[in-house]
Amino acid sequence: MPKVKSESTAERRSEGSGWQGGQLFGSENTETTFTGGGFKDKEKAKETLKLLDGRDINYQYQVINSMFNRAKVILKRTKDAEKVKNLQEAVSTFEDWLDDYKTHSRSKENFGYLPLDTVHAFERLAKEQGVLNGKGPTFLQVYEEADGDLKKLRVKKVDGADTTWDIHRNRNLKPLVEKLNKDNEPLYTSKGQPSKQHLALIVWGYSPEAGKVKKLAAAGAKEAKKSSSEDESS
Repeated sequence: MPKVKSESTAERRSEGSGWQGGQLFGSENTETTFTGGGFKDKEKAKETLKLLDGRDINYQYQVINSMFNRAKVILKRTKDAEKVKNLQEAVSTFEDWLDDYKTHSRSKENFGYLPLDTVHAFERLAKEQGVLNGKGPTFLQVYEEADGDLKKLRVKKVDGADTTWDIHRNRNLKPLVEKLNKDNEPLYTSKGQPSKQHLALIVWGYSPEAGKVKKLAAAGAKEAKKSSSEDESS
């Protein structure tokens, strides 16, 4: 669950409402705190949705659901008529998003992250298959810099762009996953290794069969260790 900055004492005392400016999350820029969002009115709520757009859908849900529930609590304490109206509109904006999320089962849109060591295990195969041949830092390199911590990807920006790596990852994964599903492309070769199309997802830290891929990576690491031991003893 994303970290939420608690309201300050001054804010809790403000007009006896427990709310000031509808600012929910902290202004400090940390890996675990969503910044810039709020719920003081409809426009601020819309701005919040825009700031979250493109991020991991489960993260969007956690933040928006948290804001939705906090806003409802503050609404109950608020006495000023205009603020009540503004808060109600903000709550309604978040509620519409949450309804859409549930109605369309948007949780299925989430591209869960493979562990760093699993992605790294397929680096050589991906290079052999021509999957890792672009310019600039790869997702794996950035993932390594982030120590496999997806929260750091939310603040790490792509070189020369204002986009963070979590959004950049999702933008690249979405068309790849859609094509794989549309064309019914195989996930594995006849030898049981990830296909080229599957590797194209793995290098972005995702697989629709994460459990199997992690087992393959572990088995490969075990085999490599065994071969290394045999070479040393021969």
